[in-house]
Amino acid sequence: MVYMQLIMSIGCVIAAAAAAIYFSMPAIAPSYQSNTGRRSNDSDDNNDCGRRSKKCSKPQRLPASKPGDKCIICLKEMTAQTMHIMNCGHALCQAPCFAQYREFNRYCLYCEKVVIRINVPGDDCCICCEPMSLETIQYLPCEHALHKICLESYKKENYKTCPLCSKKL
Repeated sequence: MVYMQLIMSIGCVIAAAAAAIYFSMPAIAPSYQSNTGRRSNDSDDNNDCGRRSKKCSKPQRLPASKPGDKCIICLKEMTAQTMHIMNCGHALCQAPCFAQYREFNRYCLYCEKVVIRINVPGDDCCICCEPMSLETIQYLPCEHALHKICLESYKKENYKTCPLCSKKL
């Protein structure tokens, strides 16, 4: 019986070692994914890999949006009056694109930085500590949110800055 347990334990150790070696080896790309058909001026450092590609080590840096650029959602040309510039410098159309996008997303579509929607429906209001809903939420220019009623009473008390980050209202 002891010999059987010894043989079983040695077998388990060998199986674990084989699995560790197998899973630590790099995956070999199939022949249809090889680089044989690439142009000579393309390289992995200079490729146009887009967003969140496994080949890219760094995200692409896109220039800040300016009037005349197209909105990435509706593809309409934005003017200085119709664009909403986010904290990262990129912009979306003020309405309806930015208004609808900010309800469900926190990331910039261009650079994927967290720039939109610091507070979302369901978070607690920092003044009354009650959960906020889509009907009761009011966003400040800094992207923090309060209940509409709490914000009105906060402004009536002559406060002119955000209660969380102290940016101007």
